[in-house]
Amino acid sequence: MAENKAKKVGVVTILKVNNYGAELQAYATQAVLKKLGWNAEIIDYLFYKNPDFKKTKMSKPLFPVGLLKKAKEYFYPLLARLKSCRASDAAQRRKKRFDSFYQLNTSLSSTYQTIDELYGARLDYDIYMVGSDQVWNPGIYSSLEPYFLTFAPKGKKRVSYASSFGVSEIPAIAKPFYTKVLNDFDAISVREKNAVGMVEHLTGKKAQWVLDPTLLLNHTDWDAVASKIYNGDDKYVLVYELTPCPYIAELAKHIAQEKNLKVVRICKNAAREDRDDMIENILDAGPAEFLELFGKASWVVTNSFHGTAFSINFSKPFYTVIPNRKNNNSRQQSLLGMLELEDRMIKENSPYPLLNEMIDYSRVNKLLNEQRMLSYDFLKNAIDGE
Repeated sequence: MAENKAKKVGVVTILKVNNYGAELQAYATQAVLKKLGWNAEIIDYLFYKNPDFKKTKMSKPLFPVGLLKKAKEYFYPLLARLKSCRASDAAQRRKKRFDSFYQLNTSLSSTYQTIDELYGARLDYDIYMVGSDQVWNPGIYSSLEPYFLTFAPKGKKRVSYASSFGVSEIPAIAKPFYTKVLNDFDAISVREKNAVGMVEHLTGKKAQWVLDPTLLLNHTDWDAVASKIYNGDDKYVLVYELTPCPYIAELAKHIAQEKNLKVVRICKNAAREDRDDMIENILDAGPAEFLELFGKASWVVTNSFHGTAFSINFSKPFYTVIPNRKNNNSRQQSLLGMLELEDRMIKENSPYPLLNEMIDYSRVNKLLNEQRMLSYDFLKNAIDGE
């Protein structure tokens, strides 16, 4: 085991974007590697949505994007700032809580604000790892090269853990690039079941389907880093929406009425336009507060992958709402299929489900622990194997 402890693992992921799922998966990846005995550090290359990221010629997207995408990427930060200004006190508290979480809980390298700085750095890790989250999404409006570890010194081992493409198919124009860079990996694991076939189609290599790193930690691990600030006795249905969906609020209010609960909503941004007297909006939660709110919830309604993952990890009754329109729901479907929880998916605007069908978490946790063992085995073999 002493040999394991000597190995230094540098991890590239998505961090510092004030997104609950991104921050918590980054923390979990590092925590799991350390638990297994390795010296893990997040390589602090800023994601392009971080306001401190600086564009250069090297960071240009590798593939052409449409005018709509360009406009969205240009105006999105401006709109986010305008919205936050309308709730400036909450926005400041929220940002401080996000900053505090990764400063207290995450080991970071020097910060690389540009791709040029990253590629010019003299890095000295034994293993280079990417994942998890949608690090391989072809829609990322910046160069994907760092997320395929092309900056790693020649001869160093390259590993992917639970990386996600975020799409069900790679655009034809991008396939030669994906084939080339994926072939340089020593071990590949992916977060979604359909991504196993995508990797094999692109490279002929076998990828392993593994758990999102947030599920490699159990609820006790998460309780240890959760806040302890919500002391009320009121029981509640927790709402967490990744994208706006009126049906989620309506379903949550229905559950609340049937079960004599109140409704609490974690807002993705520090501003909320739709007010509802029946819903308490939490505007300033950081990752630690997010964990506490999930841990204390009586029910959860969400359309988020990580909202689903934490509902399962905290053994909560929940529903994951998926849109009626054609959409890439493979993240939720993949996870719920793995744990035989497909019946917890409900289509938007469906009739309200019966609330007397509870989840058998003894069976779910047995399946979850089996998958944890397989995922841990992948990491051990990928890092220590020849």
